[in-house]
Amino acid sequence: MKRRIQWVLLLMVTCTLGVVGLQLFWSYQSYRTASQEFTRDINEALQKAVQQEQDARRKELLRQYRGWLQDTSLVKISCHLDPIYHTTKFSLADQHPWAPEKREPFVIGFTQFTQKLPKITPAAKAYFIQHFTADLVWKNLQEGSLYFYTKQLGDKMDTAYAQNRLNPVRLEKLFQQQLQHRDITAGFELISEKQPLNAIPSEFNYATRAYNVSLRKPQQLVRAYFPDPNLVFLQRMKWIIGSSLLLIATAIFCFGYTINTLFRQKKLAELKNDFVNNMTHELKTPVATISLAAEAIQEFDLNKASADEYVGIIRQQSGRLSGLIDQILKSVALEQESVALEKKSICLQELVTNVLAQHKPQLELVAATVETHFPAERLTVTADELHLGNVLATLLDNALKYRKDHLQLRLTLYKQAKHAVLEISDNGLGIAPEHQAKVFEKFYRVPSGDVHNVKGYGLGLSYAQAMAQRHGGTLMLRSQLDVGTTFTLSIPLAPHEAPTPVVA
Repeated sequence: MKRRIQWVLLLMVTCTLGVVGLQLFWSYQSYRTASQEFTRDINEALQKAVQQEQDARRKELLRQYRGWLQDTSLVKISCHLDPIYHTTKFSLADQHPWAPEKREPFVIGFTQFTQKLPKITPAAKAYFIQHFTADLVWKNLQEGSLYFYTKQLGDKMDTAYAQNRLNPVRLEKLFQQQLQHRDITAGFELISEKQPLNAIPSEFNYATRAYNVSLRKPQQLVRAYFPDPNLVFLQRMKWIIGSSLLLIATAIFCFGYTINTLFRQKKLAELKNDFVNNMTHELKTPVATISLAAEAIQEFDLNKASADEYVGIIRQQSGRLSGLIDQILKSVALEQESVALEKKSICLQELVTNVLAQHKPQLELVAATVETHFPAERLTVTADELHLGNVLATLLDNALKYRKDHLQLRLTLYKQAKHAVLEISDNGLGIAPEHQAKVFEKFYRVPSGDVHNVKGYGLGLSYAQAMAQRHGGTLMLRSQLDVGTTFTLSIPLAPHEAPTPVVA
């Protein structure tokens, strides 16, 4: 059995360490994944924000370009029918071209435009401006190229390119939106390559890749700087880390609880074995005595006085057996919580007095000195008289069993808050500190000195404490070796009942 427990413990330790190790490894992998995701997310967010900010500036340039096309003093838009294909062709030229320059107008046709117009109309001009800028000019802006459809349009676009600048406020706002979309709430700082390095705050030490924010050359690069990413990772992984720690703590708790249960079961098994051995011995003695007395009555021709003597022995031993069996049954029934309590109002002074009267022969036999200190007022509790009396009897039996030369008992009853408190003190052998917390456990007996030689089965105090708790009270002790022991029983007082009105 011992070897099996050792193997079970070894397997449990191995499994627990394995679970903890796997959980830690999984947490580390999650940390690495979170780190990689964070790096990827902040780079994608900045790239997307830069694209959106550039598109916003391109749209501004596109609106300018459309304004130039609508300016009749700047450009001239016309159309004619192609003599071969009979489709409308649009022409774009400067309104006042430079004299030395002989530049042919820019001609373009749109397959979607099906009208056949020999000359331009306002609707056709609007169509040309919309589709020309949405197709060709927008493509040029995306490529960052400059195309001179006319000399003046090319010069204006070149100037517009040169004057176009990054809008840092808009970029920061767009970047913030992209980060929030990716569930990143960390602070950041956007730094352009034209800014000095000392402009970067010292706490921002983690940077993204550099992205070009210019629409044309020369390039202007921007990076986003973040604080210590570990704080960000921990923020993003707080639920994962919390659940991992909870699982690890649960595994360790379950392991410890199981180990404690195994040791308690092992200890309980040993105590039960001792109990069975003691019980077997205790049962054999009265059974053998009864058997011998019955055999003597049956085999020998005894006179009435001798027969009565043997019958008395049989009755005494039968009563002993009955009391032993009753004690065991009470303990078993109490463990299964099947003891039905018949509660009623009981005066504690009267109950203590009755129990002392029942133990008077045993007390007189050992010449015990008994002192009682009762209050003047009646202390009434709602309790089962039989079982509460058994609790008091158990405490008195313990004082008798573990006495020294001359037993001195002191019973003190008093009221404390809403409880009646009974202290039973003796000058007996006392209990060592390391055993005081265990004496209320079932089958436990103090294994030291003469105490182990006293008849008992380790059930009395367990029953007494359980019954006190069933009454809503407590049973505690304080003890000192060779000085004595004091048991303190506390039971809730019965609620005051209103006086019955007298009918006139």
